[in-house]
Amino acid sequence: MDMTSFDNPELNNLIHDAGEVAGYLWQKGWAERNAGNISIDVTTLLSPDIAGDNTEPCHRLASRYPALAGRCYFITGTGKRMRDLPISPGQHATMIRVADDGRSYCTLGQNAFCCKPTSELNSHLGIHQMLRNAGAPQQAILHTHPNELVALTHIKKYQNTPALNRLLWAMHPETKIIIPEGAGFVPYNVPGSDEMEAATLPVLKGRRVVVWEKHGVVAVGSDVFEAFDLIDTLNKSAEVFFLCKSAGVEPDGLTDAQVSELEAIFHRK
Repeated sequence: MDMTSFDNPELNNLIHDAGEVAGYLWQKGWAERNAGNISIDVTTLLSPDIAGDNTEPCHRLASRYPALAGRCYFITGTGKRMRDLPISPGQHATMIRVADDGRSYCTLGQNAFCCKPTSELNSHLGIHQMLRNAGAPQQAILHTHPNELVALTHIKKYQNTPALNRLLWAMHPETKIIIPEGAGFVPYNVPGSDEMEAATLPVLKGRRVVVWEKHGVVAVGSDVFEAFDLIDTLNKSAEVFFLCKSAGVEPDGLTDAQVSELEAIFHRK
């Protein structure tokens, strides 16, 4: 089974889209070496014979994910480069099925997949479970390292959710229009740790983006393009901030009244 040529055109397109976005991340300088990861719920796109093709022993998970029992995910591989995903997805991503007990996963199609899932699998599964429990429409999760947003988290003044959002909304009106709920700020944790997962879930609740201090950003979307657009929009605001600072100017930003006007006109309260 070749993971890039399934009988289902929707699944083939989804894999192609993930590779396209991975290419954007590399071009923007947000995906150094093996940085970043993508996961997408593909349960409804797999035929029963593929979804049941567990060709490897199940791998134990550190936590239990009962809401994900029997569900299948396309997910990028650990130690793999985003820039290589569009060239050879079979070498740089995998497909997994969460076991019925919610405590383990199996790889689907041993001959098609050549890697283990990302080391941040626990955070991805935790977020997918939260989305399912909430009945949310988002199916895709994107994690990457946007330069300017990461740089902002090194500034103590912006190491909290209210201050971070006030700055990002002030730098460009589109940010308030597109992401009215703002991004959640998550204090630093070791990447891939259980602590990272535990800290992320409550902050992401009711939001679509979280910023991991001194690390990167995670976004959820109906597809991988929507998740990318959210991060791209936020990072534009951070970039404008640093362009002003590098020119020796302290940016005025939008006033509170101007932000309130956007909320009223675009119904973005």
